[in-house]
Amino acid sequence: MIPEADEIVFEHLSENRSHAAVKGAFWSALDTLIPTALNSLVFIVTSRYLLPHDFGLVALAFSIVSFAAGLGPTAFGEALIQQKTIRRSHLDTVFWLSFVSAAILYIAIFSGSPYIAHALGHDEIVGLLMIIGLKIFFDMMIIVPNALIGRTMSFHLAAVRTAIATVVSGLVCLALIFAGFGLWALAIAQIAAPAAGCIAAFWGAGWLPGLRIRWSSLRELLHYGIFASGNRFLQSMSLDQLIIGTLVSPAALGIYNFARRLFEMINNVVAGGLTSVTHVLLSSLQHDQNKVREAFLMATFGCSLVSFPAFMGLAAVADDAIPLIFGQHWAAAIWPVRFFCVIGLMAGIGVVQASLITSQGRSDWWFYYQLVRNIVTILTVLLLYRYGVTIIVFVLMLEVLLLWPVTLWMVSRLIALSIGNYFAQFLRPIAAYVGMLAAVLGASVLLQDWSPALRLAVEIPVGAIVYTGLIFILCRERVLFLAQTMLRRRQR
Repeated sequence: MIPEADEIVFEHLSENRSHAAVKGAFWSALDTLIPTALNSLVFIVTSRYLLPHDFGLVALAFSIVSFAAGLGPTAFGEALIQQKTIRRSHLDTVFWLSFVSAAILYIAIFSGSPYIAHALGHDEIVGLLMIIGLKIFFDMMIIVPNALIGRTMSFHLAAVRTAIATVVSGLVCLALIFAGFGLWALAIAQIAAPAAGCIAAFWGAGWLPGLRIRWSSLRELLHYGIFASGNRFLQSMSLDQLIIGTLVSPAALGIYNFARRLFEMINNVVAGGLTSVTHVLLSSLQHDQNKVREAFLMATFGCSLVSFPAFMGLAAVADDAIPLIFGQHWAAAIWPVRFFCVIGLMAGIGVVQASLITSQGRSDWWFYYQLVRNIVTILTVLLLYRYGVTIIVFVLMLEVLLLWPVTLWMVSRLIALSIGNYFAQFLRPIAAYVGMLAAVLGASVLLQDWSPALRLAVEIPVGAIVYTGLIFILCRERVLFLAQTMLRRRQR
């Protein structure tokens, strides 16, 4: 029998899970759209004030901190979500494990920053490492309150938390940029966002840590938490950026990071709102294969509706949009951005696959898959760094396309899904995208004598109208079904 001091505090939702998921999708969309809009504004302003070399130095320091942070228990929050029931000792144990890990990692960064910077040949990043390294504390302390918010599907609280963090970070960054702090504005903004988000998360979760630290509670989370943290480490260790920044140049890393950041911002909009919702929903449905399959296909279709026009639309207008919006000094990023758009298209779909695989208790398999992918990525960068960023990103794009069927095989095994039914989710969105692409390219040819700004002003609405119209014609029944499902859930 569990002592009263360590009672069960949260179980998975057992009623109205679909309703909570629909509401969660709405709030998670806000949780990504608002920050992405604000971050895009900050990104545009800073890109016009700073050069690729400046971005590269900050990206190099950030990648070192991310590598160090990945060594901590970064995904034990996912273990708290996946666990059927949790006790107070689970929460306290994970919090103090995270806090102690953060202290050890930051001390290592602070004391070792001069040696790290000298070894990489860029002594100017010593101060950047010391400042950005503080981010580890806030990222670790937020693990438990974030898990509580996600576990109860309180996605409105997550949206508020992220909005507060983004506004604070954006205001700090812009104020420092206009005050002439240069690249230091980017570094300090990396601390402002997680600090504000951490305070907001604790407030939203209504939880404070205690001292119920128990090895037995940690042991119950250990298997899932270790592999999930390994997955998170592989996603965030950024060895590709370390290699480019060290072996090529900070300017080359600036171009690479610029293209990758554009891809990540769009991916946050396309898939970010689905990530937290699908993981929690699929975790709560993990013992009902039919419902899991239905939820997975619905999420995949919804993701594809948005990902095709978002990523491939950017690829189509990149030659006009990037120099016009960010400045001519970013023209070298046009083709890397296009290749990252293809990677982003696959990443959006991959987010839903990852949520399914990990929610069904196969975080170990996903870890090994990510490990293989990262090894291939690192080898690719090491072999090709002499040929420049554009070639590197092109080969990385091919790597993503070649490895994607492996995850599809695992998904089909977990939920008994036929490959034909899976690909059927993409056929009509692809057809609508092809029509949109033809319309955009046609408008570009007809308006080739116009200025880039006027061409974009025509191409974007033309593409949006054509794509929306084709989706309504080709996918009307499916879209109406999704809309009716949402309306029914809201009325309950």
